Amino acid sequence: MNHSELGNGLGPRLGTSVSRSLLRLTSMRREDVLVLTAAGEVDLSTTPALSESLADAIAQRPPALVVDLTPTTFLACAGLSVLLAAHQLTGDRACFAVVAGSRASWRPLHLTGVDRLLTVHRHLDDAVAGAAPMVVRTVVADAAILFTATGGARAGAAEVLTEELRQVSELCRGVVLVDVSACTVPAVDVVGSVRAAFTRDGRDRGGIRVLTADEDLRKALEAAGIACCVPAGPGR
Repeated sequence: MNHSELGNGLGPRLGTSVSRSLLRLTSMRREDVLVLTAAGEVDLSTTPALSESLADAIAQRPPALVVDLTPTTFLACAGLSVLLAAHQLTGDRACFAVVAGSRASWRPLHLTGVDRLLTVHRHLDDAVAGAAPMVVRTVVADAAILFTATGGARAGAAEVLTEELRQVSELCRGVVLVDVSACTVPAVDVVGSVRAAFTRDGRDRGGIRVLTADEDLRKALEAAGIACCVPAGPGR
C-alpha cells in the first residue's frame, strides 16, 4: 500500500485546515502526537479530503497519529474504510488511534465492529496520553530497586521495556519492584519482558515483584509464576 491509496493529493500542513462545505479538517501537535480533527459530515463527497489529509499526516512520520472524530456529525462506511487504510499504512511505524466522543462517530464504529480493529477512545486527552512514549525511572535503595514504567502504547515499547528490565536485573541482586501500574504496554508483553529479563539458565530469578492494579495483568503474571501485588495508593 502507498499513499495514493489514501488520496492522490496532500491535505493540510500542520496548523492549517481544509474545508469542503460539509467537512472541516484541522491538524495540530500535542507534544509529539499529531492530531487530525474532522468536523462535519464524512460521506462519499468529503471522504477524499479526509484521505488526502491522512496521507499528508502519515507522510510527516509522526510518532503517533490521532484522528479526532468528536465533532463529526455523520460517519459513512467510506470514512471507516479510510480509517482502516490509514491504520494499515502506519503499521508499526506509529501509534494510530481514533477519538469517537460523540454518538454520531462512536455508533458507526461500534455497529460495524471497526472499534475492535482500531484503538478507539472516547476522549482526546486519553488518546494523547495513551500514545505517549514509555518513560522509565529507576530508584536504588540499599539492596532493592524500584523500577517504574509509564506510558508505552506506541510500537516498540515492549522491546524497550525488556531492555530496560535486563539492565536492572544486572544491577540488583536483592529485591526488584517493577511498577507497571501506569504502563500501557499489553499484558502479554509485560509478562514476556519480565520473563526475558529475569530468567537465567531456564530458571526465574527470585525477589521480583510486579506492582499493578490491572486484574487481567495480575492473572497473566500469576499464570506465569511471577509474583505481583497491588501498589499502595495515596494515604496508604
